[in-house]
Amino acid sequence: MSLKYALLGLLVESPKYGYEIKQNFEGIIGNVWSVSYGQLYPTLRRLAELGWVTKSTAPGKKAAEKNIYAITEKGKKVLQDWLLKPLKTTYKVKDEFTLKFLFFNKLPKEKVLEYLKLQQKKTLLQRESFQRTLVAMKDELDYYLQAIIRKGVIHLEAENQWLEEVISDLESDED
Repeated sequence: MSLKYALLGLLVESPKYGYEIKQNFEGIIGNVWSVSYGQLYPTLRRLAELGWVTKSTAPGKKAAEKNIYAITEKGKKVLQDWLLKPLKTTYKVKDEFTLKFLFFNKLPKEKVLEYLKLQQKKTLLQRESFQRTLVAMKDELDYYLQAIIRKGVIHLEAENQWLEEVISDLESDED
């Protein structure tokens, strides 16, 4: 994924200052991807160099000026082109848990089972959190954000089912 397109997507709604962009990013995309200020500001600077956003200043609450970023017409065109560009692949599993799982054969089985059961609890808690968010904020979220949250619920349900199978397999191998 590319941070520049996520930022363009956030700015297409309205101009925002850096802190506001980060807050929006974490609120909307935070479950998918996180961003640090060390990534945010250099990317915004690059987008301005490309002519995809403009940067202006406004007085801040505490004497310091705030930089306000706004998407340009060129930026809107780039975002639209990116949104409509077909994906090369639609499925990738790239997370730390999957990487760890590849090396679980280096651990005693009881430690792996303990870890997997803890992971399963976390997965179920995350699913419940997504479902609560969907119910509590349904009227405040647009259709597409609701659909992404539902996708997260489905992924977490599948993850839980897979963990059930793996745990069951490993426990039956102990006999």
